[in-house]
Amino acid sequence: MQNYLLLKNSFHLKIVILLMLFYFESSAQKNESFEKIIPKITHYTRNDFEADGQFWVMTEGEEGILYFGNNDGILIYDGERWQKVALPNHSTVRSLIKDENNVIHAGGYNEIGIVKKKWNGTYYYHSQNEELEIESENLENFWQVHDFKNTIIYRSFSELTVLSNKNTSHIKANANFLHSGIVNGHFYVQDQNTGIFEFDPESFSLQKQFDTSIINSSIVAFLPSQNIEEVLIVTKSGELFLANRSTHQLQFLKSLFRKEEQEQIITAVYFNGNYLLGTLSSKILKLNRALEIDPGHSTFDKLSNSTVLAIYPQEKNNRIWALMNNGIDLVEFDSPVSQLFDNSSIADIYIYEDILYLATNTGVYYTPFNSEDFSIKDLRFKKIPDLEGQAWSVTQQNGDVLIGHDKGLFRLNNFQPERIGSTNGIWKIIPLKGYTNQFLAAGYSGLYPLKYESEWQLEEKIKGFDESSRDVLQIGSTNSLWICHGYKGVYKLKLDDRLDRVYALEHYTDQNGLQSSFNVNVALYNDAIVFTTNTGIYTFDDETSKFTAYTPLNKVLNPKLNTRKLLQQDSRVWFVQDDEVGYFETEKQGSELRKNLFLNLKGNLNRGMESILPLNNQQVLIGATNGVFLYNLEEKAAQSAKTKITGVYVQGKKQISTSINLENNEQLPNAVDVLRFEFAAPGLTPSSQKEFQYKLEGVDTDWSAWTTNPFKEFTHPNAGNYTFKVRGRNYMGQTADETSLSFIIPHPWYQTTLAYILYIIGLLGITLVIVKLVNKKIEKERQKEKLAAHKSKKLLELEIEQLKLEKDKARIKKHKEQLEEDNLIKSKELANYTMLLVKKKEIFTDTFNALKDFRNSLKTQAARKRLQEVLFNLNQHRMGEEYLNVFDVHFEKVHENFFNQLKEIDPGITKRELRLCAFVKMNLTNKEIAPLLNISTRGVETARYRIRKKLNINDESFNAYLENLANAQSI
Repeated sequence: MQNYLLLKNSFHLKIVILLMLFYFESSAQKNESFEKIIPKITHYTRNDFEADGQFWVMTEGEEGILYFGNNDGILIYDGERWQKVALPNHSTVRSLIKDENNVIHAGGYNEIGIVKKKWNGTYYYHSQNEELEIESENLENFWQVHDFKNTIIYRSFSELTVLSNKNTSHIKANANFLHSGIVNGHFYVQDQNTGIFEFDPESFSLQKQFDTSIINSSIVAFLPSQNIEEVLIVTKSGELFLANRSTHQLQFLKSLFRKEEQEQIITAVYFNGNYLLGTLSSKILKLNRALEIDPGHSTFDKLSNSTVLAIYPQEKNNRIWALMNNGIDLVEFDSPVSQLFDNSSIADIYIYEDILYLATNTGVYYTPFNSEDFSIKDLRFKKIPDLEGQAWSVTQQNGDVLIGHDKGLFRLNNFQPERIGSTNGIWKIIPLKGYTNQFLAAGYSGLYPLKYESEWQLEEKIKGFDESSRDVLQIGSTNSLWICHGYKGVYKLKLDDRLDRVYALEHYTDQNGLQSSFNVNVALYNDAIVFTTNTGIYTFDDETSKFTAYTPLNKVLNPKLNTRKLLQQDSRVWFVQDDEVGYFETEKQGSELRKNLFLNLKGNLNRGMESILPLNNQQVLIGATNGVFLYNLEEKAAQSAKTKITGVYVQGKKQISTSINLENNEQLPNAVDVLRFEFAAPGLTPSSQKEFQYKLEGVDTDWSAWTTNPFKEFTHPNAGNYTFKVRGRNYMGQTADETSLSFIIPHPWYQTTLAYILYIIGLLGITLVIVKLVNKKIEKERQKEKLAAHKSKKLLELEIEQLKLEKDKARIKKHKEQLEEDNLIKSKELANYTMLLVKKKEIFTDTFNALKDFRNSLKTQAARKRLQEVLFNLNQHRMGEEYLNVFDVHFEKVHENFFNQLKEIDPGITKRELRLCAFVKMNLTNKEIAPLLNISTRGVETARYRIRKKLNINDESFNAYLENLANAQSI
């Protein structure tokens, strides 16, 4: 019986496996492409999102905005910037979902809410605990949330919290709700040790569907199966079960791990016909068609962390997000760019007999590679031994793979190098047209003949040319060669038939039609030899021996840019121009340059050694300094994406930055020092570098150059109406539609219409005032002129009067001088008269006294009598009062009012005392005065003393007093 049951279960298992295989076969095309795709994996670390590294859940919002549940809260990523939104209690967010109305629901520890966007573009968390009346509930962690038939269902261990039209329902667990999921329109939840239940949205109740007694571990995923009535169940321990809704039975399929492996499955998803399992320590595992772990699958080997906590599939974009224990990885399966090799800088790429060879700076690598049907399992690069160092080229000649190397020339024999010759420094091998088994080896210091006669022979260097020969082109089937030197220009060589010497050499520089002799390369285009330069593309004119512009290519490739490489493949021409790779089709009119897909190579090309190897019309291998890239040129339907303005910030004079409303026609402050716009293109593939173009209508007339900066700052914008436009693209060739934001910077109050009206009124008022002031000034000037004229007249009159006065003054002066002269004469006459009186008085006195003495000597009386008569007669005629009166008159003429002044001082002064003062005034001595007054010298002194008393003269000299009195009188 037991054997029967085992056989029966085995039979059922085989049936299920066959059905699953059929299901996988229905997705064969998807699986096949999944196998062959080399995914592009992008790592996001703490340095990017600046938060805790452990992620639990994610969802995608409107226009490609991504929301991540993290230990620090909710992280929001718009493709350029990360914003962290914390819950009120700072709990971990393990539940995130977008509903049909693009509302983002989030759950944490005892927290239910939604994420909203502010007017300025930033996000915030809005708690719904109060409005849902669950703030008093002890719900602990919400582990999952689902959008299911117009309801939002949160799962915690203890209950399901169902939100519907702002109503809240609580469905309690019998034990613990361990996992929930939606498959084919049915909501399932595992209740520990009780069973698997289905939620009925009509009755808001749980209906038991399956007994879980055979499940010994918690479920981590409910997944779709081939039969719509069946659900594939994955448990934490790695067991697979098939649940049938019709029979309500669970069937054990298999266990993915052996007991000793001690591995756990943390999450599982269905993705484009594949089951992907996130594990504890094995990254992501893929189940093959037999529901077994694909042991050779290496798709996820390069994930940055071994523990994958959640997988978020984006099937429409053919990519998944791996949320890990420390970081996030984006895995893209439809990226047109795949990196096959990343260990070294590439100098050359070559494929021979389904082997891909790489010449790099660290040696030569090889791997099996069938461009028509390759698998990532087969890409196992190995390094050829003994060829360490710089390898320059790989080529195949006569069935042998030849390596141009810094060490010399080598031939590969069963992937082992064999040296050819002893010369070091070989760039590449050039087959010579017109010769059989004859080649040239281009070396560091010239050319070397290379022959094949059952074995390879590298001969002595060709004489006559000793320059580096990396860029060589044979002219037709002749013995002539063009050689371009990176710094010295272009050489044209002619070799003799034995190929052992150069018999003609011409050197061309900027004197021969080239604008510069630097960075010149030679190539073939439509069987014409052309030369690419820093200033366009040229061809050589044999008649003039000069280089002339090659118009057919200069019309397509901008001659202002540096074209370094040209490679023609049928009707497609590949080029490298200004460090950008691109191609154009010669058979299509317009010759559109296709460069966007290769923008990730910008700045990473190996200059001068760019390697481009087209595999077919849809695939190309390109080497760079960071490895080899495979590009899929198949044009896919353009992904709908739009550029978004995520923030506008204004900084004023106080250096404080403020956010601005992102609505059109927003009025900004009028004092703006810095206006900053931040933008993003979240709809574009996040892993690819993005570029933006912007234009500020009202300032710019053309779009700006493409820039990787996701912001633009304008300093000191003028007042006016503006519209800021921005559009985006990425290095994968995807574009994002432009968006715009109109805004107004108002004029300051002194530039408003009212201000201008006030200015006009003020100007008119000022004009009137000025006119009045001018008229007043004119009147004032007139009055001033009149006053000046009057003043001039008065001045003239005064001058005339002055002249008259001067004449009168001169006349008076002359009269005064005359008077002074007369006065002086009179003074002299007075002095002379006075001295004469003194002399006469002295003489008379002396004579009179002598006669008296003579009388006494006479003897006779008669003589005495006669002499007495004479003396009497003389005494009668002596100088008396009449002479002094004459003196008074003369003195008064010279010194007017002198006597009157003395009389005013002392009215009682006598005539005799007045005369004494006059004599003192004239500086006569007492001796001279005494005779005039008929008194003695002693009497003069006495008289002078009395006069001093009368005139109240104390210490001052009598003469000085009288002199001052006379001067005062004269003044």
